[in-house]
Amino acid sequence: MTTVLVRPAAGRLVLSPAGQAVPEKFLINPSDPYWARALRDGDVEMADQSDKLVSVVAPEGNVKNA
Repeated sequence: MTTVLVRPAAGRLVLSPAGQAVPEKFLINPSDPYWARALRDGDVEMADQSDKLVSVVAPEGNVKNA
């Protein structure tokens, strides 16, 4: 599974599939249909990969601090 570091686009409130607000930066699987749509629609954008990871959004949508 490939993961990428993303952040919510400016001015967007992004919710995980479980309905929780996502953190400032988090990892997603871009092949997951939910996150693929969020990327395509501009709700989330790629974050600087050199930044430290903040959180991981699990496939079931739960946010886990890393």
